[in-house]
Amino acid sequence: MNVNEFADAQKTHNVIIPKLDHPEELNVKSTPFVSLLDGQESAGITEERWKLYNQLHSHFHSKVDNIVSNGEVDLKQKITSLLFDDEFNPKGKGAFRTLILLGSDSTTPIDFKENADSRTLNMQIDMTSKESPNVRMMLRRSMFKVFSAAEADSHTRPKREDDTMADSDDDEVDVPNEFPMEVAYDLSLIENFRSMFGRDLNMVVNFKDVDSFNFQHITGFIDLLKNVLDKDHVAIYLVFNINTNLSMLEKNLKRSTLRFLKRSYGVLDISSNRGFKYANRIFGSFLDTVDNKLNISEKFVKFIMDKMANNTNHNLQLLTKILDYSLMSYFFENPFAVFIDPFNVKFLDESYIKLLQKCPTFMFFINDMVAKGAPTQEISNLLTNENNAVEEFFAEFLIRDNPTNRHAQAVASILEDKCGIENYNLIELYYNLLSGKLDDYLKQWPQCEQYQSELSFEPVDTIFKELFTLDNKNDLLTQAMFPNYRNNMEDDLLCWEQVLLTKGASSLEGIQELDSLQQLNREMGPVVGELFKLYREAPDMINIYDFYTAFREVLPKELIINFLKDASTKEEELEEFIQSNNGDDDLIFDKVVLCLFMQSLFDFENIGLLRAITNNYDVMEKNIWRGL
Repeated sequence: MNVNEFADAQKTHNVIIPKLDHPEELNVKSTPFVSLLDGQESAGITEERWKLYNQLHSHFHSKVDNIVSNGEVDLKQKITSLLFDDEFNPKGKGAFRTLILLGSDSTTPIDFKENADSRTLNMQIDMTSKESPNVRMMLRRSMFKVFSAAEADSHTRPKREDDTMADSDDDEVDVPNEFPMEVAYDLSLIENFRSMFGRDLNMVVNFKDVDSFNFQHITGFIDLLKNVLDKDHVAIYLVFNINTNLSMLEKNLKRSTLRFLKRSYGVLDISSNRGFKYANRIFGSFLDTVDNKLNISEKFVKFIMDKMANNTNHNLQLLTKILDYSLMSYFFENPFAVFIDPFNVKFLDESYIKLLQKCPTFMFFINDMVAKGAPTQEISNLLTNENNAVEEFFAEFLIRDNPTNRHAQAVASILEDKCGIENYNLIELYYNLLSGKLDDYLKQWPQCEQYQSELSFEPVDTIFKELFTLDNKNDLLTQAMFPNYRNNMEDDLLCWEQVLLTKGASSLEGIQELDSLQQLNREMGPVVGELFKLYREAPDMINIYDFYTAFREVLPKELIINFLKDASTKEEELEEFIQSNNGDDDLIFDKVVLCLFMQSLFDFENIGLLRAITNNYDVMEKNIWRGL
């Protein structure tokens, strides 16, 4: 076996990309949107709907990018001010400057203060749990990074014999004429940093994902770094990125180490820093994106609040994802989405008008006109579209502003500008606005009482509101964005008829299916589904041979053999396989079942149903799922 064949044999999976025989004959659509109105929507309107969605999507994301970038700038400034506070200079003080970042995802940027002093080298050392198997490796890796950064820096270079002291204006720095060619990657590098490189050192040790570290190693590494804190040319800063809370650090570090770090330390909650302020801006920009033409249902807002409450560390990304997906699904399924741009009212025809007249809000409006004794001719015109009354009425609606969205942003402006309140949640405010509980929500801030008349709002139902509303109908958005993978997979494995075609396959694209294959498909489902039925009845520890024997017994032997023999008349390799086994049905069946069993076993292991046991190839462990 050559090297390539050996490498292919070690792969756990193979990717097959089918080749199309005649790609030029395929009818490739220019837009992924489908034609709505029962297929009566013209291709031009479908294309226009697709273009409008892309415009709004790009506009929304350009705003989000600006908001996130501004948030990163604010965050960097906070971290810099806390870490490099001028009131505490760790040089020669015998202490570290420590910063604890709560709710950090380890990608939080750390910038040094702008310093025009070329005599000081600023460097950051990122430490991960994989690079820290023990204290010795932590020290060697960090010292190697220090030396590499010092050599790469344009202002730092080792002093050689041919160097002169003429270019140095620092009388206090004693730089030797010779530089040792061999470097020991230990604390001596930091101790002799000024004599080796002629510069001071500001070093930030950034512990990423502290929750995954061995705290004994962190403690030992900190104890080592204490030995160089008395050097006037060295300042060491420690940053701890913690996903959970501060108590986790307090419980695992030694008391003496914790007391030493608390001599000078700061705490910054990154999750709250990325909370209401920037989430409010993103949600508000989404309302502005569609010029306040789109409504958001109460159920949909509640869905956003619930999902964000469970993902506080990543709420900005999650909020953007939810709003982005809801906007896409709205444009994909709603034929009236094209009218968010009032200019497209030119596309309004009889197909749309029939739907407009069936809208519940429009029917309620007509009933209200009748109850108030409106002119009969005016009512008749709206019911029959006489003199284009419905078209004009709808066009007038399109140019109106959304009162709910407009008031939500007005309340936000009052809270920030007049009341000086910033710790409010615009999404929660919007939810209370829709449910008619805005006054109760604002009671938590007494300063809002003097602006009660400006803040009060009664929910109103606008005409054609249902055509321009983002909703989580029947929890479809929940299932699409956060599917229950395990429940869905179990249902598909047991009830495969719901997702796979079982009848009429012979009529697809002129394919003539063998009668024996049709009989086999009626009797037997997908192989993984057949094995899953046995999996549900198996114990926690499954003997592989017993599992194979049970699997062999449940398969329809006669139908499988009949299909193999019929198919062998068209497949040469299959015919050779049958001939090589002398037509022995039992032997052929055993080999085929073994292949199917091993493939299914491999699939089960990859989707998490089974787990191999180390040094025991006869037994596999069963991973328990719902209802099993």
